[in-house]
Amino acid sequence: MKRQGNIDGVLEAWFLDGPMEMPDRLFEAVFDQVERVPQRRLSRLQLRFSDMSPTARLLVAAGATILLLGVGVAAVGALRSTPSTVPTVPAPSASSSAGVAGPPVAGELRYGFVGEFRSDPPAPTAQDRSIIRFTDRDFTYNGTLLESEVSSPSANTVVFRSKQSADCTTDDEGEYTWSGSPGLTKITFTLVSDDCDARAAVVAGDWLRADCPDPENDCLGPLEADSYSTFFIDPWIRAGGPWHPRFGAITYDVPAGWENVADYPSEYKLTPPGAPADTGIFLFSEAWPVKQDDPCLFAPDGTVLRTADGMAAYVGSLPGLLATEARDVTIGGLSGHRFDLAMDPAWTLTCSFSAGLPVRPLYGDASSGDGLAWGLNADTRTRSWFLDLGDNRSLVVHFEAPDATTFDGLVDEATAVVESMVFTPPE
Repeated sequence: MKRQGNIDGVLEAWFLDGPMEMPDRLFEAVFDQVERVPQRRLSRLQLRFSDMSPTARLLVAAGATILLLGVGVAAVGALRSTPSTVPTVPAPSASSSAGVAGPPVAGELRYGFVGEFRSDPPAPTAQDRSIIRFTDRDFTYNGTLLESEVSSPSANTVVFRSKQSADCTTDDEGEYTWSGSPGLTKITFTLVSDDCDARAAVVAGDWLRADCPDPENDCLGPLEADSYSTFFIDPWIRAGGPWHPRFGAITYDVPAGWENVADYPSEYKLTPPGAPADTGIFLFSEAWPVKQDDPCLFAPDGTVLRTADGMAAYVGSLPGLLATEARDVTIGGLSGHRFDLAMDPAWTLTCSFSAGLPVRPLYGDASSGDGLAWGLNADTRTRSWFLDLGDNRSLVVHFEAPDATTFDGLVDEATAVVESMVFTPPE
């Protein structure tokens, strides 16, 4: 169960009347700056319950968001969506191919790709992450760097021509070959030649395709049966700390058909194929116990230790829960405890957002009000891990299904995914 306010609908209605197009360069600049802020994100989940926030809160939140994002957000859906399947490559037109030799870039490359941080010179210095993006005719690195025209003169070949850039001379040319995994979730670029050393230091190497269903996020989207790395989440960074993307903070293996549908500084989500909504593995590095005098408020309880031991004791003490005996675990370098949880059928608490149905609130975050607000309803089944991060903090890894049948059918597979995880602290 995830509770959130209704600000999304208010903003969507306002933005529908706004401008729907803007120059690519302006959009990339706005989006890149928005991405760089380590914001507390609301999970993009299908809700079981909803509530109405006060009108004043909606108006203030909408106004603040408008001032922060401006018209850039209005174009996110139109400009940032990427196809979930390989699109048909259109024939080049006179307008689209002006100034570029050869056919447009293959549809298989028209995505964002995330990878290990390219920090070694001569890579550009004005960066804190490594994301490359292709359209049919254009290439950028981290939003505004290494802007180039691109074409594919032959299969599995990409030719670059630099636009005005601080790191390349205009019209610097580069040629690369590329190869991919069977499902093209992983791409490797191999340098043939490049007049621009900075671009050569960035493009060559391995990348993961970012085909996120959320156009505001660079999560990976559909996955093959393989090993993958996270990009944005860093469990060791406290909320509000000096965060930047750290590729490979967590690695994991998945069977075919799973998807990564959210990757934020303190949240990550994986979903299995064909499962009902609200089914998946959720990681929270900023989950807090909530005060029990009125748990519907999801107000953080700072008196409860957030270590694995503290979180396990908290869950074990809550009325309204049926919990298995805690099992000690060590996963990927982190130690802690594991429980299976369900709501006690005798529990009767309802909240303003639960439509008159019983609900057992579990976790919030450091902020009261809208934000992380997680709990169980009568049918939900979960398996939860609490893993010590040190410094009175733990990582909550939570597999959830909306009913017992779905849970029983997926819990072994989900457990194998969690047990494959490797957690790498910062150096």
